[in-house]
Amino acid sequence: MGSHGQINRVPYYNGVKLIGEGKTWTTPDGKTVPMKKIRWAAQCRFRDHDGRTRKVEAWGSSGAEAERRLRDDLTIRKRTSSDTITGDTRLEVLADYWLRTKIDPSGLAVNTRQRYRYTTEQYVVPGLGGLLLRECTVSRLEAWVAGEVEKHAANARISLTCLKGMLDVAVREDALTANPARSVTPVPATTSEEVRALAVPDVIALRTALATDEKATAIDLHDLVDVMLATGCRPGEALALRWDEVDLTRHVVYLTGTVVREKGVGLFRQDTTKGKKPRGHLVPEFAVRMLERRAAEASPGALNLVFPSERDGLREVTTVDRQWRTFRERHPEWTWITPKTFRKSVGTAVERGADIEAAAAQLGHSHSAVTAKHYVARPAVGPDHRTILERFGG
Repeated sequence: MGSHGQINRVPYYNGVKLIGEGKTWTTPDGKTVPMKKIRWAAQCRFRDHDGRTRKVEAWGSSGAEAERRLRDDLTIRKRTSSDTITGDTRLEVLADYWLRTKIDPSGLAVNTRQRYRYTTEQYVVPGLGGLLLRECTVSRLEAWVAGEVEKHAANARISLTCLKGMLDVAVREDALTANPARSVTPVPATTSEEVRALAVPDVIALRTALATDEKATAIDLHDLVDVMLATGCRPGEALALRWDEVDLTRHVVYLTGTVVREKGVGLFRQDTTKGKKPRGHLVPEFAVRMLERRAAEASPGALNLVFPSERDGLREVTTVDRQWRTFRERHPEWTWITPKTFRKSVGTAVERGADIEAAAAQLGHSHSAVTAKHYVARPAVGPDHRTILERFGG
């Protein structure tokens, strides 16, 4: 079910099927018909979800156009007939069903949903889509995943996650008795690079460089960096900050959303952060002074943003990334720093001044292990325990 036969292109004139080839076509009585007056039909037979085979067709001003329209119609028709999953369903059909019914309407973050769709369509379907579900054995999946690991381990890891998700659906639909992807050897996490953060003197020097760079100040880059240094927020969260989430009296900034771009939707403010929970941060005096200055100078637009674009709309995270790279080109001493470095610097500073739990809370992490592994730089010299160890000296 959900498959079609050979597609044929057929020329017609006034409802009459023409005879000929190439650019020469005539009616059955021998009358030549100009190409511009011909209407084309693309036709084939399709097996519907009820098991019956039917003739389907689409029309166009050329054979190619008619076939394109027919293939589009077949895609829609195939989806309609694919909602019954069996062992003879192809993996590509299951993948489409999983994305449409499980991922798209889910409560996952926009970027997560887009990553699952991209990975499924660009890697899983081209690599395994032609297999029937009953052909998706552990050994076949194991071999494919191993091959993907050699190309790009991170893509292989997400691909395996997608396979597990879609084949779980096949199990629930009784198309499979067990999920073979769950027996595939897990893809090991890539070794994390050593966390590198800015020390206090470096932060002071960098803020001075930003404040004295006319091009950086013209695009508010210095103020944007100050918000990230004062809260540990992500760039998208800083760009989503609104004035009604800034309490200058209490010196509190509330992070309640982030800026994302979704295919087919465009750029918008997602009213949840990556961690799904809003966070309120008491901010230091340097950030309060900056926000007070901006509040005095600002004329809030329709979106009430603290860092609006030139047209008073949302700013792209990718635009800020590009602006930061341009700043680094003018100041090569900061080449190693990315916007994520500010978040790592905040995590490291709070861990040094308080503890790892405080750093995790500052960054909005549910577990401090993530903070320790990815956001806190290791000290060059360990803690001073000489008094304790001196006992060994007798």
